[in-house]
Amino acid sequence: MDLNSKEGINKFLNENFSDLLTGINESYGPILMEELIRRIKFTIEEFNEEMSSVFVQLKDKEDKRQKMYMMIKDGNIPSQKESDQDISKDWEKEIDEIES
Repeated sequence: MDLNSKEGINKFLNENFSDLLTGINESYGPILMEELIRRIKFTIEEFNEEMSSVFVQLKDKEDKRQKMYMMIKDGNIPSQKESDQDISKDWEKEIDEIES
């Protein structure tokens, strides 16, 4: 079932909540039932958007980790003897940024 499209969301709601919605419709009327359906649709759409955003961020962080790993693997690590601790601190900041 495709919950990324409006048709898929409507089909999901109709199939899974038909008994529940019938009871709500009989008890509270069609206006409240429509509001409930609208809020459920909004919640599903918002969740899908948030998950898409999270996966994009996760992929970006993994790409940065892989890049850092390849740099370390290739021996591209600044030595402590080079221009004191500043380079080391820059690397620490970059690693902290990638890990956060």
